[in-house]
Amino acid sequence: MVGTALSKCITHGKYNTNRDSAIRMVTAALRFERLVDGDVSRRKKKPSWLNPVSHGCYTIDRLSYIHRSPSADSVTVQREQLQSEEDLEVWFFAVSDAGTGREIIKYMQNHIFDKLHNEQGVLRKCKEIMRRAYVEEERSSGSAASVAVVDGEKLAMASIGDHRVVVCRDGEAYQLRAKSSTRKWSDFVFPVCYQGETDDESDSRDLELALVTEKISSDTEFIIIGSSGIWQVMKNQEAINLIRHMEDPQEAAKCLANEALNRISKSEISCIVIRFT
Repeated sequence: MVGTALSKCITHGKYNTNRDSAIRMVTAALRFERLVDGDVSRRKKKPSWLNPVSHGCYTIDRLSYIHRSPSADSVTVQREQLQSEEDLEVWFFAVSDAGTGREIIKYMQNHIFDKLHNEQGVLRKCKEIMRRAYVEEERSSGSAASVAVVDGEKLAMASIGDHRVVVCRDGEAYQLRAKSSTRKWSDFVFPVCYQGETDDESDSRDLELALVTEKISSDTEFIIIGSSGIWQVMKNQEAINLIRHMEDPQEAAKCLANEALNRISKSEISCIVIRFT
């Protein structure tokens, strides 16, 4: 556009007399383009409803179908809208055991939204609060898994013990796991999300805190947060394959829990399915 303006100005006028005016015109055009580009870059990003986050959760108290037992898992879902220039939406999802895992999640729930007064560094703050809940509170013996979703674009995920976070990316299962010193960075799609099946025997890395923050990519379909009752009887990819075709996350969560029950899981069964597509 600027090049065309310069060409017309020079070709269809006298070069010597019109040179200065042509330069001024080009300079003004460049300034206008920079102004427009800068304005676009500073515009508010698309509202969170354009990045919809849907979810479903389901719990089966295997020990009591009438009254929940004291040992039942705890399922947490909370949404907050930060009153800021960006109108930031933050979701917090978690599944934990009835013991110290529940205390871990309660700590996070009490601190995450209290600390997030604006959008600046929101993902970093989520990660730090999660780390403190697991590590600084010395509650590493608990079993819990949690996911914070920021504006439908970013994730902060944490897990420890027998509870897991499994991400479906383009139909493949990726489990959130603690980093292993023997595994190369190239073996990970996420820094601590490992692709592949988990053996029946418990991996020692599951006893360690796994914590990661990531942007939601175009091939991120959904996330499963599941208690030990799910993973005792099901491999990661099995769970993904079972519910991937279900658009309703509530239906998917119920299907996953009932399948674990049908396979005679011996632990409490709880799960949350978070869908992005």
